[in-house]
Amino acid sequence: MININKINQIFEQFGSWVIRLRYLIVAVFILALVFGFAGLKKIQTDAGWDKWLLDSSKLKMAEDEFKEIFGNNDYVGVLVESDHLFDPKTLALIRALGKELKTQVPFADDIMSITDCEFSLGHEGGIEIITPVPDPIPWDNGTLAGIRDQILDKRLLNGKLISADGRFSWIMLRLTPYPEGWRSKDNKSAEMEVGKVATTIIRQDKYASLNPKSSGMPVIAHDKTAFFQKEMSRTMGLSLVVSLVVLTLALRSIKGITMTVIVTAGSVILTFGILGWIGKPIDVGMIMVPLYLGIAVSIGYSIHIFSFFKRHFLKTGRRKESVRLAVKETGWPILFTALTTVGALCSFHFVDVKPVRWIGSSTSLLVSIVFLMVVIMIPALLSFGKDRTVKQIQLHSNALLENLMAKLANLVLARPVPIIIIFFLAILTTVAGMRNFEVNFDIRKNMGFKVPYVNRLDQVSSSPLGAMYSYNVVVEFPNENMAREPENLKKLDLLEQEALGFPLTKKITSITEIIKDMNQVLHDGNPQFFAIPDTREMVAQIMLLYENAGGREAEKWIDYGYRRLRMTVDLKDYNTVEAYRELHQITQKAHALFPGANVTLAGSVAQFTVMQDIVSKGQLTSFLIAICVITGLMVLVFGNFKIGLIAMIPNITPALAVGGLMGWMRVPLDMMTITIMPMLLGLAVDDTIHFINHAKLAFEQKRDYADAIRHTFSAIGIPLLFTSLILTANFSVYLSSPAKVLFFLGIFTGTGIMTALLTDYFVTPVLLKTLKAFGPETITEQKTQPQYHLNKEVIQ
Repeated sequence: MININKINQIFEQFGSWVIRLRYLIVAVFILALVFGFAGLKKIQTDAGWDKWLLDSSKLKMAEDEFKEIFGNNDYVGVLVESDHLFDPKTLALIRALGKELKTQVPFADDIMSITDCEFSLGHEGGIEIITPVPDPIPWDNGTLAGIRDQILDKRLLNGKLISADGRFSWIMLRLTPYPEGWRSKDNKSAEMEVGKVATTIIRQDKYASLNPKSSGMPVIAHDKTAFFQKEMSRTMGLSLVVSLVVLTLALRSIKGITMTVIVTAGSVILTFGILGWIGKPIDVGMIMVPLYLGIAVSIGYSIHIFSFFKRHFLKTGRRKESVRLAVKETGWPILFTALTTVGALCSFHFVDVKPVRWIGSSTSLLVSIVFLMVVIMIPALLSFGKDRTVKQIQLHSNALLENLMAKLANLVLARPVPIIIIFFLAILTTVAGMRNFEVNFDIRKNMGFKVPYVNRLDQVSSSPLGAMYSYNVVVEFPNENMAREPENLKKLDLLEQEALGFPLTKKITSITEIIKDMNQVLHDGNPQFFAIPDTREMVAQIMLLYENAGGREAEKWIDYGYRRLRMTVDLKDYNTVEAYRELHQITQKAHALFPGANVTLAGSVAQFTVMQDIVSKGQLTSFLIAICVITGLMVLVFGNFKIGLIAMIPNITPALAVGGLMGWMRVPLDMMTITIMPMLLGLAVDDTIHFINHAKLAFEQKRDYADAIRHTFSAIGIPLLFTSLILTANFSVYLSSPAKVLFFLGIFTGTGIMTALLTDYFVTPVLLKTLKAFGPETITEQKTQPQYHLNKEVIQ
């Protein structure tokens, strides 16, 4: 068992060391801020789904191989809507927008639109590939009507590039592969830079009559980043206001509030500065989790030191001695809470998803820096100032709360059985709710339609042409030229028909439609020949004529060696269970059709499906590992297995409460909500450690559980209340967010924190007393219930 009294003496010596070196400490703090500010400018952000997978994962390697063969799968899409799509002015705007995107957007490859696409025509010598809308654009109504009919009659374009009613059309900018490690002058990734430039072009007033709605991963990444940056700025302001209000109530000291703000801001700046210097890209949507957690933890730790400093200072009037004693009494509990919090956060590394791992590492770093800042800078700053004359003050503003804590202690001691019964029923309710758990990465369900870019993407996917999610099926044959064998092309056509029968499928694109179209063109447009030719020679002739005519579209769907075939499936909706079933079914069907070939999946839906499995298993693994780590630390520190288990009950309860609430409310686990339960495990343990640590020290003095519990409520009941309020208040600012995931994060985190507090107030003392956790009592006489009061005076 660790000797806590000896550790407290070490922290007392540490406090003396801080006081002696306070000027040097302040100087080092200023240098650290300069270092941190410099690093902030180097922070790199990414927001793409393809950045979520680990480099070692099979799907990530399949994605990389896919891009190496077929090029960049990213695109910038613009859905155009007009009742007069073939009006010359509208066609001119479509062509102008496409041209501007192609010439100004970085890594632009080619444009696909009704004014700029491949359109094959047959003639006596073979085929000709033209642009369906000539340049200059004709103004004759009859010519324009003919162009309209010609495009709508083209099965290769109808339903893909233009809707059947002629009201919707795509402008599609394809992109070249991004250079490895490319960054813009303002330190943006290639994807983010593409999204920024494309968005600026599309949203110009001159294109407003097209009712353009942008999509594609670069645009989503840009809009997502812009949204979260705006939300972070807004909620940060709210968080500061809320924190200052709670700090004012807790500290009632301008000097104390100022010190806390300085230390908290310094911790955040230094942490993110270090992340900037490291140069590891981060998802901007995840920044807020470590940011708000770090702020809340910093303020909570500071309140504990101020509370004990104030108590000693009011009694003695000696500033430096009070600082030393405050560090002595709070240093070890704060260190222990920091270690357990970091231990819980490190469990995120068992989830094989990059953003979740980043949250674990960055938040662990932030909590560690917060601990060092609080136990070094707060005592150093508090040591500046003069001693004071002790004044006895009987009436103070905390009298109401102190009386409440005294009554609460008596209530808990008097009603152990009802408390345990209510606790047990609450646990059963939460466990019942957890049966409704699901994992879902659909941004419409997780973010909600109040988020502008999500609402726009939903409108795009709800249109006759658009789709929010898609996946690719790649069939790789063992030998070259096998991909253009008529038998294999017909099998691919069968695979497409299989996928078209799925409930989620909206449309499919592959090489088969190009070959069918070319075959029809070579047979004078006869619709009966919109089919795969029966002979190898005919397929080879079609491909040769196509390439000689300057056709390039086929390169996106079949590789140069004719070993691989690609099929893209666009979805009209997304459902976790159904998507998993359909991907499994299409893979099985592909293996059955192509027994000697290698079949792989790529694209957002494939990523989501894999990550859902990773998150489901990783959530459980992370939670169990966090429990084991914290339980082990509890047993090690308190030297008693019984105490370790008792300590875990109020720490597991918040996670169960949140899990049950998520289940009853049908809120899915996603990249953000997965962090809540392990994070709560790290936060909840703080209150438990302080409660048990003080209860144990108090028990060792009189060996009376009732007396120890009353003393604990009196000594730290109020600080625990304020630290919990600080944590809840910081996360409650999310309740004002239009994004569902942030709104629920505010609800669930606050619920978990307050559940932890109530469990520590009611369940922990009952278990400690009932199970005789600290050993047998030694009662020599009937004791009266002592009353504990804390003096209060504003710190000057």
